[in-house]
Amino acid sequence: MFYPFEMERYLETLLGERDPLLQEMEEQALKETIPVVMPTVGNFLNLLVHMTKAQSILEIGTAIGYSTIWLARAAERTGGHVTTIDLNKDRLRRSIKYFERAGLQERITTLEGDARKILPTLDSKFDFVFIDAAKGEYLEYLSHIYPLIAPEGLLVVDNVLFRGWVVPGSDFVPKYDRMVGGLRQFLQDLCQNSDFSTTVLPFGDGVSVSRRVSTSELV
Repeated sequence: MFYPFEMERYLETLLGERDPLLQEMEEQALKETIPVVMPTVGNFLNLLVHMTKAQSILEIGTAIGYSTIWLARAAERTGGHVTTIDLNKDRLRRSIKYFERAGLQERITTLEGDARKILPTLDSKFDFVFIDAAKGEYLEYLSHIYPLIAPEGLLVVDNVLFRGWVVPGSDFVPKYDRMVGGLRQFLQDLCQNSDFSTTVLPFGDGVSVSRRVSTSELV
């Protein structure tokens, strides 16, 4: 994070206590260093799905299903459905068990494999897309994702500020040069795409929110 750890802890207290299942997943992710969204981001995703009444939701990067559950719980209210993609067979298997425990298995479809290969095979339109996968692949996702987002649909992406290192002049270990450069290019391409209206929010590890502009707005 690029702001004090205490700030994130304080923001989490404002959410109230998560239910035992989410708490268990948070503890498991911390114990095994599995990358999952921060609770504040999970709550934000849940809120966005509620606000937009999203029906068709796509997630790239399931991990153990923590963010998926936040999304699916909102989808349960909107009558929507979540399709989630992950390459890691073991984690995907574990996520399915969590979905069953949450009683959300009917709301979620899991797809195992490389998102870069799966995305071109999808012919559905999604009104909500969330990306939280390998940061080095974000740029590659864009060209596949754009055609899948319905007019006025949302694209939400986590970790776009990557510890604040995307800010020019930041000091970081050289091994991250390529990843940081890729994220900078990703944000530039996303923000300059006239088909989308984008804002970047500096909480969690940075979250971008883009709305696909409707045809009438482009006229």
